[in-house]
Amino acid sequence: MDTAALFRERLKQLILERYPSLDRFYLESGLSKGHVSEILRGVSSPSVTTLIKLAEALEVEVKDFFLFPEGDRRHQAITLLGMCSEATLEAVLELLARKEKKMAKKK
Repeated sequence: MDTAALFRERLKQLILERYPSLDRFYLESGLSKGHVSEILRGVSSPSVTTLIKLAEALEVEVKDFFLFPEGDRRHQAITLLGMCSEATLEAVLELLARKEKKMAKKK
């Protein structure tokens, strides 16, 4: 699947995680139903301004549209880290730093 198709799938996923339906999203977000529908169908591509508006409406960052956790382990990790507590994030970072030091010593 190409990046554009993955983006559209991810956008729809994020909308449906936050809203019970696409129609509810259109009503509550104030974004044009026609324009968002064209984006979701691949008829048009969003501008940077539209990406920012979509992110604000969904309470995510623009980068979240381009994380595809179902297909990539790194994206899975980034998604999970984005949802974890500060304490968990700190523990993971410490663990990774220790592992990196061990690897550096072996070289």
